[in-house]
Amino acid sequence: MPHLGDYIGQLLSEITISRMHADIEAVRVAELYATHSLLRNMPVPHFRLPNIDVEIPVVIREMEEQQPGDLPRGTPFLADMRKAFDKVLLKNLRDQKVRLRPEHTRKLKSVLDRKMYSLTLPTEVSIDVKHTADEMSSTAALMLTEPGGPIDSARRPEFEEVLKKETRIEFQKLRKPPARLQVLVTTGEIREAGPSEVITRLHLKISEEAFEWTTIESDGQKQDRLVIE
Repeated sequence: MPHLGDYIGQLLSEITISRMHADIEAVRVAELYATHSLLRNMPVPHFRLPNIDVEIPVVIREMEEQQPGDLPRGTPFLADMRKAFDKVLLKNLRDQKVRLRPEHTRKLKSVLDRKMYSLTLPTEVSIDVKHTADEMSSTAALMLTEPGGPIDSARRPEFEEVLKKETRIEFQKLRKPPARLQVLVTTGEIREAGPSEVITRLHLKISEEAFEWTTIESDGQKQDRLVIE
């Protein structure tokens, strides 16, 4: 039994593949035009799918229950994020062979506690884990590299960047998958589900946009990127 999001995503994927096959056929036809003495000067047909209207009947079978006490949309708890950040910070201090004096440890805890408190949001609001990781990392790096701190201020940019990167990764690991909807989608399943009142009909208007490969040169190096055409 598929999840609703997976099913709609698969339909969109199939539509994208149909556009790809149309483009492949257009290339084949273009090659035929190029080899024909009369057709080579004529425009090559090329079909697009600018707008598609789709009606999708589904029967909602079950909605997964959110665990009691969990935050919406899989948001991690700030307390768990704080523990994860402390582990990342300790690891980086060890890698840098930095030992904190008791006064530095107390001050660091105090400034991080205040920063974490300032980042607290209502439970119904999803927390931006990237923003939280960056704010915590910047706060710790600033305190540790201030005059009299255990880390030289010249090392701050590198230390802070590594701390941000590793903290973002750890915070993402704390996310939990949100509750999902399970649906019946095949013709037979929908027919056997009961009267039309139990069928949910989703009306989707799909508009086509396309990407194209472009080459960007920076610092003497070329990079291929996908950009919106």
